[in-house]
Amino acid sequence: MPVESLDATASRPAPPVPRPSPAGRGVDAVLHGVAGAAALVLGPLAALAPRGLPVWAILVLVLSLAGLARRGAFGRILRLTPPVAAVGAFLILALASTLWSPSDRALATVLEIGYIALGALAGGAWIAGLPTADARRLAGLFLAGGLAGGLLFAVEAALDFPLNRWWNSVPDDQLPNLLNGNVPKRTAALLCLLVWPAALAVDRFGRKALALLVPVGYALACLPLTSRSAMLGIAAGLVTLAAARASAKWTRRLFSAAVTAAFLLVLPAALLFSGPLDLDHSGLLFRSAQHRVEIWGHAADRALRTPVFGQGIDASRSLPPEGAVSEFSPIGDSLLPLHPHNAFLQLWLETGAVGAALALAAMLLLLAATARLERRDQPFALALFATAMAMGSTAYGIWQPWWMAGFLSAALMLRLATRIGAPIGNKTR
Repeated sequence: MPVESLDATASRPAPPVPRPSPAGRGVDAVLHGVAGAAALVLGPLAALAPRGLPVWAILVLVLSLAGLARRGAFGRILRLTPPVAAVGAFLILALASTLWSPSDRALATVLEIGYIALGALAGGAWIAGLPTADARRLAGLFLAGGLAGGLLFAVEAALDFPLNRWWNSVPDDQLPNLLNGNVPKRTAALLCLLVWPAALAVDRFGRKALALLVPVGYALACLPLTSRSAMLGIAAGLVTLAAARASAKWTRRLFSAAVTAAFLLVLPAALLFSGPLDLDHSGLLFRSAQHRVEIWGHAADRALRTPVFGQGIDASRSLPPEGAVSEFSPIGDSLLPLHPHNAFLQLWLETGAVGAALALAAMLLLLAATARLERRDQPFALALFATAMAMGSTAYGIWQPWWMAGFLSAALMLRLATRIGAPIGNKTR
């Protein structure tokens, strides 16, 4: 007896699928067009205007909410899962800490963290429900835009950033400040994140041999001209990719241990480096690394004064110097140049042990989620995690909107890449 006959409804004809109204078709066409434009413009935006990435993140948030509403799928983002609970608890703590934070941007920072978190939740749910054909189209547009962005950045770097100088009216005598400043470094960092979803998309489109050339080619072509943090990030990603291809399970376990150790040991390590080891005066380190050590020691010392709930969200940019003066490049009224250049330290400094514990829980849950990806996708996801962790430990403040939007964009594009080649009719893998 066929198994289907055990179901009394199996022989009934499927109910007809209602055809959308003309207005509904118009809404679908708009969403279709906006999604394509967002995927295509991401690479050039990262290359030419990295600080405009929050606009992209807000657009994708609105698009995702509209897409979920159109499909009647809001239930996907209303479930209180462990990751949602961890991030939600952190946002509540951050909001409460605005009461004692010295920063006049504390509330704005909480709102920025909130829309990035909601964008990750809604964007991931919306991408998971895309039909396979739509996912392939969007991934192709993302690859095209990413290639354009990478070429633009390479040409700009080779020619001393003529477009950037023209747009910002930078005179020739200020060119050294531009080349050594944050403009090229921001782009390098963002593209360093985006190479991993791009590599996975190439792999998913059936070009496995070319997939490795995406991060390797980017490293060789661009990074020697720009940011040491980005060099570290791409190197960490390449090593992780190789390790995860050998064993994603053990690579994930290693990262779980490393992240846990980073949260537990960052304060004593920072005090050791700047104190007994005196690495901020070591001739073995280049000047910017010495400055990092000085900053880390100061941040760790201030974090220990408020170990439970921290100094308050975004406090790094506004802590009074109390007479401390940097030996390297004093900026404004604080020894900290807006942030500690280390995500783990910044979490301890601003949100204390409670915030650090919640952030650790969220990161471990994110790592665990990579195990639910298909085996072929896991090395790329872990490489992105390694790159993000390496740069987050040495570079920008974690609450800078363009930087958070960069993490968001890379994560969403990686999720989109996993949808390439999904079986027809499968809307969740």
